[in-house]
Amino acid sequence: MHIPEEKISEILNTSDIVEIISESVILKNSGRNFFGLCPFHSEKTPSFSVNPGKQIFHCFGCSAGGNVISYVMKYHGITFPEAAKMLAQRYNIVIETKDISPAKREQLNLKENLFRLNKKVMEVYSSQLCTSAQGEAARNYLKNRGTTDDIIQEFGLGFSPDAWECVVNVLKKQKVLRKVAIQSGLVMERKQSKGFYDRFRNRIMFPIFDINMQVAGFGGRVMDDSMPKYMNSPETPVYNKSRILYGLHASKQYCRQLGFVYIVEGYFDFLSLYQHGIKNAVATSGTALTSDHVRLLKGYASKMVLVFDSDAAGIHAAKRSIKTFMQEGVDIRVLVLPEGNDPDSFVVKYGADAFSEKASKAKTVMQFLLQVSIDTHGLSVEGRMKILDEMKEHLMLIHDGALRSLYVKELSETLNIDEKAVLEKVREQVVNQVAKKTFLPGSEKDDKNEKQLESDRREEQVISMMLNYPEIIKEVEKTDTLDYFYSEKLKRIAKKIIMVDSPKDAFVTKVMASMKKDEDQQLIASLAMNDFLCEKEDIHETALSIINRIIRVRTKQENTLTSKIISAEKGCNSELMALLKQKQDQIRQLHDR
Repeated sequence: MHIPEEKISEILNTSDIVEIISESVILKNSGRNFFGLCPFHSEKTPSFSVNPGKQIFHCFGCSAGGNVISYVMKYHGITFPEAAKMLAQRYNIVIETKDISPAKREQLNLKENLFRLNKKVMEVYSSQLCTSAQGEAARNYLKNRGTTDDIIQEFGLGFSPDAWECVVNVLKKQKVLRKVAIQSGLVMERKQSKGFYDRFRNRIMFPIFDINMQVAGFGGRVMDDSMPKYMNSPETPVYNKSRILYGLHASKQYCRQLGFVYIVEGYFDFLSLYQHGIKNAVATSGTALTSDHVRLLKGYASKMVLVFDSDAAGIHAAKRSIKTFMQEGVDIRVLVLPEGNDPDSFVVKYGADAFSEKASKAKTVMQFLLQVSIDTHGLSVEGRMKILDEMKEHLMLIHDGALRSLYVKELSETLNIDEKAVLEKVREQVVNQVAKKTFLPGSEKDDKNEKQLESDRREEQVISMMLNYPEIIKEVEKTDTLDYFYSEKLKRIAKKIIMVDSPKDAFVTKVMASMKKDEDQQLIASLAMNDFLCEKEDIHETALSIINRIIRVRTKQENTLTSKIISAEKGCNSELMALLKQKQDQIRQLHDR
């Protein structure tokens, strides 16, 4: 699916980048830009900027940047044609596609076929639940759990019959190719003979929707005590476990409205909360919480509450997740329900108000970890020392000095240990950690790569002005400024900018669209955001000043080296001449990036 250039321009000019990004990042207006927490790396202070005028985004922390198509590609992990198609559908733009390479066509077709197949299988499972004789046991099971028909319908719950080829027959009827069947995760290959058999049998089925409301995979739960209790689809081209949370497609608007989200473990935990009016929740579906999950949620809620089972497995899962939340700088609380309860059973037995009351008293991370450690080791002398050893590792992860001091004080009071002694233990842990990192292979930075050259800074200023004030491009061409650029990369990008013909208000958008490489788009976004001129300054005067400086420095440096080489030749000093030529080559290589 090759998309014509004119359609790409139409998509870029029609799309509202603030509207699109606001669906996954909480943005706040500040001057001409909007700022939020970057969805692509860990941060506590917003460094992710969106410029509605130029229709670009840029993160000053991780350098991610580009236009609205770049963002959709990076955020959803999809290809350029898929991102363009998604935006085109949203803004009712009809795309007349051209041919693409067979490999890309095959990849796109596979994803489309998998989504189509998953939807069909969801319908089959739903039919089995609602109308089949075998489905009666499943219907009774859901009824006994208090699951309403509205919830069953809204979330597409179904039933996989106790048969080996229910889905296999669907695949045959739909004439699904062998490759698609294997990659769907719905069936498994027989080992002793040819053919397939169903992965899910005699289970309540939960379709897992991605953020775009497409069925990416399935989860299945048994109705008795057989094991495994839960079974999920394997990773597929459309189901990435670290990027999908169960129920987020339905709860995201409520998470944003309320500003916080409950994170539970199981499908029924989520559905029970949702059914009882607590709709700002998601479920992990039995998978470990990842940084991608947390960053995904940060786009909808600034605060999060972990609600895991009160048994040993639930406590362990909560502890395992906490480090991820702390590294992502999230305001996280931990809700420990009374023993023997999970979110599902609690809300069914006591109601939504009782759950909300409990949630309002959820512990901070440190309070939770401290209580778990006390329950484990006790408060004997030996126990308190073990608690301190455990807690110092957690305290080290807190980067806010004031907050860490408060927790150190609370810990010292609880354990009846001198505050200075606790603080010293934490400092030792920090020093040890820093020492380990220092001596890791590859920890030394390459000064040549890290240090920005002075000439690059001026050359970048010229490109920034070309983007923000296209009228100075004539000055750049007139003075042959690019011939004096040291950086081949910046020279290449500047030449591309000169070739763009577009009105000023859409100039950056057109330039961005002309850049094929991600790194070039990121650089354009960064330089376009860097509008360093004040309104009072004369654009042409400032541009000429920088241009003349670039020409003068380059000319002077080359003339000086050339003069020295000529002098060395006259003096027959071959050793000096070789060193000077080597220096000349080094300068060229240093800038040839």
